[in-house]
Amino acid sequence: MVVGLCMQKIYILGYGKMAEAIALSLSSYTDFSLCIAGRNQQKALCLAKKCECSKNQIEVCTGEDFCGQIARQDFLGEAILLFALKPYALSSVRINGHFKAVYSIAAFVTLKELELAFSADSFVRAMPNIAARHKKSFTALYAHKQEELASKVFGSCGQVFWLSSESKFEAGMAISGCSPAYLAMVAESLSDAGVREGLSREESNAFVRGLFEGFSALLQETHPVSIKEEVSSPSGTTIEGVALLESRALRSAFIDAIHAVIQKSRS
Repeated sequence: MVVGLCMQKIYILGYGKMAEAIALSLSSYTDFSLCIAGRNQQKALCLAKKCECSKNQIEVCTGEDFCGQIARQDFLGEAILLFALKPYALSSVRINGHFKAVYSIAAFVTLKELELAFSADSFVRAMPNIAARHKKSFTALYAHKQEELASKVFGSCGQVFWLSSESKFEAGMAISGCSPAYLAMVAESLSDAGVREGLSREESNAFVRGLFEGFSALLQETHPVSIKEEVSSPSGTTIEGVALLESRALRSAFIDAIHAVIQKSRS
């Protein structure tokens, strides 16, 4: 459990998939008091309801004046604002108040843009991934100065990794935040392959789930190249598959996909 915080108030702006994953994770700790904020009351209440089994009451600030509602809250200077809206929404959010910290999970919003949009003691860029809902996210963080509070907040969702430069943030975002979609495609393809070779869908999915769980443990202590070499015996079956994948430029496809994400973020 996260320790050292006494009911830290966090205003979560947004109710999308990532905001939901973070809210569900944070709501399971007694250290945090959450408020879901945004114009759409139905979506905010829906997310609050999903968190209702938590140990704390979840508040909402909704409607056209949700920014004003937040600004009128007591002890705003001790609260955290978590910006979890689309990047284009930054220009339309104006809160007349000073926060303890502003954290953003908006992919393309820089620290400078956050500093121009909000007033706070500190600003942090963060990019968790969808595994936050299971407290298994690997979250990239960047700030001018690392802060323990951000590590604790996002540490409630899994592991955190502080980057040394904002110029590296997009690469961290692409690998951690976007790659679950690419790995899902790998898992789906392997499951289809099992079905093609005679396994039922249920059987094939079970093998794929077991594969990813075991591979995750291997990756914690073994370099990917070593794993491949251990499995690929000379003139064996595995190396035949490796050769075919190399002929289809699998590695280049993944490398180019990450590059495409970064180019998109800079366009």
